[in-house]
Amino acid sequence: MGYQRIVVGSNGSESARTAVAVAGELALKLDLGVTVVSVWKEATLKAGTDSAWAEAVTAAAAEALLDAGLPDVVCLELPGTAGAVLLEVAAGEPGTLLVIGGGSLGSSKARLLGSTANHVSHHSETDVVFTHKIPKRWTTVGLTTDGSASSITAVRRGYEVAVGLGARPFLVTAAKTDDDGAATLVDVEGAAEVEDPELFGRDVLTGVPAAEAICNAAWKYDLVVIGNRGMSGPARLLGSVANKVTHDIDTNLLLVNTSNG
Repeated sequence: MGYQRIVVGSNGSESARTAVAVAGELALKLDLGVTVVSVWKEATLKAGTDSAWAEAVTAAAAEALLDAGLPDVVCLELPGTAGAVLLEVAAGEPGTLLVIGGGSLGSSKARLLGSTANHVSHHSETDVVFTHKIPKRWTTVGLTTDGSASSITAVRRGYEVAVGLGARPFLVTAAKTDDDGAATLVDVEGAAEVEDPELFGRDVLTGVPAAEAICNAAWKYDLVVIGNRGMSGPARLLGSVANKVTHDIDTNLLLVNTSNG
């Protein structure tokens, strides 16, 4: 099943404005409506975070999306904790793609203080795009895979997004040798069962551990796609590839919930 709607979180920050802009471009390319969500805290001493503030935030985001040509924009202002509220809204409608700013993912201080992006990355039941930049054009999408069934689920989802964006999908794997990587990608290409496998480019990364290799190669891609295996439980604590990539990458990242595949 393809995506049915985009939910984008905004608090009016520069990172959130990037998320709104990317959400708008994805919505236009994939022909989806957008719901803008701003979360305010009912009991807080911090000025400028009440319901009126939230309404102003969503209104500004909606104006930007409407100006970009989107006909279907809905605003929601809800009380609570941002991460929990965004997950609840996203989970409330099948086929939702959640989009939020990813800038805080690389900050250990932000994670300790309660980063919304960090919370979402470890608890989302829907696919999430963590934004870092607004591409001039959507030209390349990197579909990371280690040959596992869960990564092939992410490859299929990423392929659909790449085609919708008009970008070329690249199968990306980290391996000990070029030959090992090439063999993995041949197997993945056969197992992915996509409409046109000839669209795939191939990118074999060697020389450093998988997470580091993917982050080093991220500059090549407007969007990198990875499955969320290892984002929770013991694997997260041990430092899974998905967890390290999610926190260290500096390009837009689509984290696919492979448990639904």
